[in-house]
Order: sequence, then C-alpha cells, then structure tokens
Amino acid sequence: MPSNGSITKEEIKILIDYLEFFQNTDSIFFTVEKGYWVESSEVSEFRKQLSDTNFLIVFDWVQWISDNKEFKDINNDLYSEIMNADLETLRKLMTSYIRGDRFNEGLFINVILKGHVTNILLRLQELSRS
Repeated sequence: MPSNGSITKEEIKILIDYLEFFQNTDSIFFTVEKGYWVESSEVSEFRKQLSDTNFLIVFDWVQWISDNKEFKDINNDLYSEIMNADLETLRKLMTSYIRGDRFNEGLFINVILKGHVTNILLRLQELSRS
C-alpha cells in the first residue's frame, strides 16, 4: 500500500538487492503470451516489494509527471536526471511508472528495458551509502 512515510535503510536494501537482476543482460523481464507482455516472476516480485517497503507514495502523480516534462517521455535519456535526483524524486518517479502502467499497459516493462529502473536502483544505492 503506497504511503507518504519514510523508508528505512533496510527497506532500501531490499530494493537494491534487485539491481543485479536488472543489470544482468541475460535476465528475462517479460514473456509474450497471446500477444500480451507478461512480467517475469522477478519483475512481479520487485513490483510487490516496491509496495511492501513503502517506496511508492501517495501524491498527484499525473500532475507531477506533467510538471516534470523531462520524465514524461520515457524515451528521453534520463541518466543524469536520475543520478542527480533525491530520494523523494526517485520515489515519485517510480510511483509514476507503476501507476502509469495501469493506464498504459507495458509502460513499466518499457522503463525497465530503457534502463530507467536500473538507474533508479543505482542512485538509491549511491544515496544509501551517504
């Protein structure tokens, strides 16, 4: 369940532990079944951990993504924006991706394939060390 509360270092570590999976070029993120993308069990588990760790937050994500146009087009190279983002921005961005996937099927898989999820986890790892 999304929250507005803080997230602990232990909860962040749970998410960072998925970094190896997202960085591995042999990882399978989805399969195609009857023409639809179906998330792999690892991606589904990661999505569940995003909720269980309270990484996802309650806020007006539609307005936020409209106000932060650099994040709106997932085809943009977001590396520098993500690697300079604070924890709140990372949480808002990931929440926007997860919520947006409800209305735009395949969005979350696409942001994984574009490397945005990997970069968010890399930035989380960096922030957790400070």
